[in-house]
This record gives sequence, structure tokens and C-alpha cells, in this order.
Amino acid sequence: MKRLNSQTLLLLWFILGLGLRLIHLTTLPPWTDECATIAFSLGNSFLDVPLDRAISTEILMQPLQLRPEATVADVVDRLMAESTHPPLYFIFAHYWMQVFGEGNVLWAARSFSALFGAFAIPASYFLSLRAFASPVAAHLAAVLMAVSPFGVFLSQEARHYTLAVFVSIASLYCFVVAVEAVRNRKPLAAKWSIAWILVNGFGIAVHYFFGLVPLSEAWALGGIWLARKSHRNSVGWRGVVVAALGTAISGFAWIPVWQRVAGSNLTDWVYDGGISVDSLVRSIAWIISMLVTFPVDLFALSLWLVIVNAFLLLASCIWLVQLLWKSSLPSFPSQHLPITLSPFLLYLLSSIVLLLGITYGFGSDLTLAPRFFFPVFPAVVVLAAARIAPRWNSRRWQVFVVCSLASIGSLSVLGNVSYLQNHRGDRLARFIAQTSRDVPVLIATTHKHHGQTGRLMSIAWEFEKIGFSQPVRFLLARKGETDNPTETLNRSIVQLPKPFDVWLVNFHAEEMSDDLQCEEFDDDEFPEINGYRYNGYRCDTSF
Repeated sequence: MKRLNSQTLLLLWFILGLGLRLIHLTTLPPWTDECATIAFSLGNSFLDVPLDRAISTEILMQPLQLRPEATVADVVDRLMAESTHPPLYFIFAHYWMQVFGEGNVLWAARSFSALFGAFAIPASYFLSLRAFASPVAAHLAAVLMAVSPFGVFLSQEARHYTLAVFVSIASLYCFVVAVEAVRNRKPLAAKWSIAWILVNGFGIAVHYFFGLVPLSEAWALGGIWLARKSHRNSVGWRGVVVAALGTAISGFAWIPVWQRVAGSNLTDWVYDGGISVDSLVRSIAWIISMLVTFPVDLFALSLWLVIVNAFLLLASCIWLVQLLWKSSLPSFPSQHLPITLSPFLLYLLSSIVLLLGITYGFGSDLTLAPRFFFPVFPAVVVLAAARIAPRWNSRRWQVFVVCSLASIGSLSVLGNVSYLQNHRGDRLARFIAQTSRDVPVLIATTHKHHGQTGRLMSIAWEFEKIGFSQPVRFLLARKGETDNPTETLNRSIVQLPKPFDVWLVNFHAEEMSDDLQCEEFDDDEFPEINGYRYNGYRCDTSF
């Protein structure tokens, strides 16, 4: 790392990470949450999509169309009325998409997320450099952030999690400064207390779960206070208390919104499944993917290849854990007085305990989606980099192996064959297009909120991409005490000219009547598709 100056190297890592994040950026259609990001960022509403009647692709996709006349006020109004998220990211995305969204809103939406994912690379460098005073550890943190499979996965989603990661790193930087002040028995400068408050307040306005970051930092600081009696009387705690109070106030300001969100049916899915050991297994899988993963998609790869790659993944994890466990701390020049690994480790453990505590304690399974582990991500990267940094001068090949494993994981993510995947509407669309290539199609789902609309949008997007030539209609059938989706489906089938195929997608109700001249397909050979449960029927007057 001496042949190039530090700034040039950091620029190379940034370009590498940004390049990875922009590869195949629009290969997959937007999944349901991305459809929400796009629609709300454009100032559009899902309420304009008609329910309980068959509609065309053009009508279904209207919320994803760019409207130059839309304003930030439209963004905030639609988001507060129809979603559970704070508005800050969507406001930023609105301006970005107004400039770059003409002709390709999906690229614009995902590139905005990819940009913040790339910004996390230099941010990780500066965080590690401040914490450990080691240029080698800092550059390794930047490299691991650049090629992290988890980081690439988040960056290619049109969601706000990369901005949350970036702000988490900024908050952790303030955390490092605070620990230095406490340990050195020096006051925490007012500018750092204020910066910490502003960063945390900003983060909560990006994603409510960002609150886990300052809470984990507080637990880590509490652990330091309990473990080190010599630090308890440090004047540095005064600035920490000021920052804690300011952060709490910035969080309490959102309580009225949180009360509304808590009763929203948009969050019901985290309570739907039973809490079991699976939640712990998923947590481990998400944390592992921050450094390594392999192609293990059983639905896209042959069984023997999945078995081989799963074995390689397991072997890599065992080797990596042993390497990180046995590695010594970096050798630091004493004049820098850097903090040791323990505060970061305390933060990491605190954030994991909080995520699992919410999951097992409140029945809200935050392990169902990898994105909820964004508070853990920066700490894993920085800790791993610091642990392997001493190997640079003695066993450099081990450092290259770690970076290579992460790169293989990134390529697996880019090839959509890792276990980091969302709903695959593209696969269902292509299967329907192949099966129903000679007749029109009606795709029906039960409607609870805009999440179901987004699932159909993903299918429709892929139909347009592959040029499916048959006419397609979509049905969003409301399900409630006074709404019978089966009756709605029956009426729609009667009104359409035969022959045509009906595909019931996540249709949570009784299926169609037997007297509608529709014969069910044999679904024994139907492939399993992530995010979709489906079956199909051929409706024809000859039956």
C-alpha cells in the first residue's frame, strides 16, 4: 500500500465499490418495497389504482410514472398517508429522480441508493483510521465495504438503507470521539456533542430503526462505565450525556408518528410467522453475508452445485472465524492513543442483542429481512478489517483470501444466485409468459395494502421488459369483513371473453367457483418462487 498514496488508493476503492453497485442495476424488476419507494418519491399514490375490477398494465403502473409537476409536498403527503417510513430519504430521492428519472425511473431510484452505498466506503476508511490509527486497517475497512456482498445487495435496492448505513458510520465516528474523551479524561468538545445529536436526529428521520444505533452506542458506553472504574469520573461523560439527551429529544419528536405506524397493517408481516430458532439462524446468515457468501440459489442452480458451494461457504466461514479469533490487535503508535477493539465489539454485541431482543421479546421478527441488520453492518466491517490488519506484514495472503471471498460473494449477489434475494417477480412473469403464451392472462391477488399492488407491478414490469405479447389484466380483490375476494374474482372471470388463463398469486381466499369453465393446471412441475405462491387455470368454453 506504499506504492500509491493513501488518497489515490481510497479513490480506487470508491470507484471499485461504485462500479460493483452499478453493474446489472436494472436486471431485475422492482420488488414491492422498491415500487413503494419509486411511487412515493415521485409524489404518486397507490390509492389511484382501482380495486375489485380487472385493469390494464398501464393503469396498474401509473404510480411509477414520473410527473414533472409533482412537489415535495406531494411526497410528504402521500408518504404520511400511505406508508410507515419517515420522509427524509424520499425527499432527497424526489429531487434525484426528477433530474435523472426521465426514461428510466428504476435506474434513477437504484442509482441513488448505490451512490450512498459507495459513500460508505470512504466513510468506513475515516472511521477505522480514527478508531485504530492504522492506515492498513483503514484501507482494509474501505476494501471490505467496497466488496461486501451485503453492502452490494443493499446498494442495488431502491431503498433508504444505504443512507442509513452511511449515517450510522457518521454516528459511530462521534461514538469513537466520545470514547477517546472518556478514556483520556478530557471534555467532549461541544461541537462533537452537537454533531452527534444532529447525526442521530438525521438518521432517525431516514429510518426509524436507526434508533437502534444510538441505543447500541449507549449500551456500549454503559458497559465501559461499568467495566472501568477509573473512567467513571471522566469529564468526557458530560458531553456524552448532552448528546444522549439531545438524541432522545430528536427521537421523542416522532412518537405521534410511531403510534400511527404501530397500528398499520403494513407491518403485520413481521408478526405473521412463529418465532423459533430459525430467527437466530437467519441472523447468523445475514451477519456472515457481510463478509462472504457463495452461489447457493437452489431455484437457479443445479443441486450438486448448490451442495458444493454450501460446503465451500461453510468451510470459508470456519476459516474466517478462526482467523478473526486468533488475529492480534494492530500495532499502534502510542502517541495516537487509539481505542481498542472492545468499544466496537460492545456496540456490535449490543446491536445484535437489541435486534434479537425485539424479535424474541416482542414477537416482531426483525430477522425476516437482511436489511434490518444495517446497524450491525459497519461494525462488522471495521472490526474484521482491524483484526486482519496485522496480517498484512506477515501473512498477506490471508488478507487477499478474505477480500477474494468477499468479492466472490459480491459477484454472487450481482448474478442473483446468493441467498440475499427479495421477491422474484421476474421468475413468475417469465413462467407465466411461457405457460400462457397463446392466450390472454388475468392475474389476481387479494388486496390488503399497497404491498400486494407492488407484487403485481413487479410482474407487469417484467412482462413489459420481455415483450410478452398477450393481453394482460390484473385484479386486486379487497378482502375484509364486507368484501369477498372470491366473488370479485368470479365476476371478473365471467366478464372476460374466453379463452384466457387465470393466475391466482398470493390469493388468500377461497378459489373460483367450479361452474366457471376453468380447469386448473397441474402444479406438480411449477417452480417455487421467492415471495409468490401461485396456481393457474385455463378458462375456455370447451370445458
